[in-house]
Amino acid sequence: MPLVGLGTWKSKDGVVGEAVKAAIAAGYRHIDCAHCYDNEHEVGAALQELFEAGTVSRDELFIVSKLWNTKHEERDVERALRHTLSKLRLDRVDLYLVHWPTAWRRTEGHVGPEGNFPRRTDGSGPAYDYEAPREDGSDGIVDPSETWRGMEGVYAKGLARAIGVSNFSVKQLEALAKSASVPCMVNQVESHPLLPQREMVEYCSRQNIAVTAYSPLGSPDNVRARKESDPSLLRDEQISKIGGCYGKSAAQVLVRFHTQRGVVAIPKSKTPAYMAANLDTFDFTISDEHMAALIAMEMPFRYGPNERDKAHPHFPWPEEFATAAATS
Repeated sequence: MPLVGLGTWKSKDGVVGEAVKAAIAAGYRHIDCAHCYDNEHEVGAALQELFEAGTVSRDELFIVSKLWNTKHEERDVERALRHTLSKLRLDRVDLYLVHWPTAWRRTEGHVGPEGNFPRRTDGSGPAYDYEAPREDGSDGIVDPSETWRGMEGVYAKGLARAIGVSNFSVKQLEALAKSASVPCMVNQVESHPLLPQREMVEYCSRQNIAVTAYSPLGSPDNVRARKESDPSLLRDEQISKIGGCYGKSAAQVLVRFHTQRGVVAIPKSKTPAYMAANLDTFDFTISDEHMAALIAMEMPFRYGPNERDKAHPHFPWPEEFATAAATS
C-alpha cells in the first residue's frame, strides 16, 4: 500500500474524476474511496479513461473502498462490494474496509437517503440496527464479528485483496481478533498532531496491522473546521515554523509526520500543485525534537463526525467523550 494516497471524501461530482486523473498524472497510485461518498461512479469513469488511454494499468493502482453502515449483516457484505465494484468498473479492490463499527438499520437500497441514511418514523436519524428486530425476529444488533465474517467471504473470493476496518478502537480490534479467521490488515482512523493516535499506532505495529490516517491535514474543508474556534493546522504557527526549517509547507510537514511513523496518509486535494507537494515529502526527515513538538500538540481534537453515533453500543470512543463531558 503506497504511503501517500488521494482521499476522495467530500469530493463533489464533476470534481473528483478530474482530481483522480490529476493525481495519477502527479504520480499517485493509491486512491481511497467509499460507498457513502457518493462519487465512486465518477472515480470509476476516470479510472476507465486512464486505463483505455494507457496512462496507467490496473495492477499499478491500489484502490480502497468501504462497506457502509447499512450493510453490516453478513449476507449483505458481498452484495455491497459488488455494487461498489460496478461503480468503480473494477473486478476487485485492493483493500475493503468496514467504514464504522456502528451498524445502522439494514436497507435494501444502495443510494439516496433510503439506502445510506435510514430514518425513524419521526424523521430523526440515523436509525440504528438494534432499534428493530431482524426479519427472522432475532435481535437486530449486528456485532462487528458478524460483519467481519462477510468480509472474510469477499476476501476468500478474491473480490478484495486485503480487508480491514476504519474508526475502530484498540478494544474493538482486540475483540475482533478473538473470533477472526482472517486477521484485520488495516485500520483507517482520523489522525494529525491534535489526534496523533499514539496508542493505536503502537498497538497496530505490534499486531502487524497497517494504519491509515484520514484528515491528516486537519480536514480544512470540513464544516466543523469553519468555526472560528476550531484549530487550523495549515495556519498553525508552530507547524509552519517547523516546515521552514526544511523548506517545506505546513501541509508537507503534516504528511511527513505520518509517513515517518509508518502511517499511511490520504490527504484530499483537487489542486494539482498541492497533490504534487503532498507527494514531495520523502526527501526530508523531521528531527526527533520537532516530532516530539508535533506529538505534544495532542488535545485530543476530532474534525470528523465524532459524536454522531455516541448512543450506539458499538460507538468506538465512549471513554474519550465521557472524559470530555466531565471536564467541560
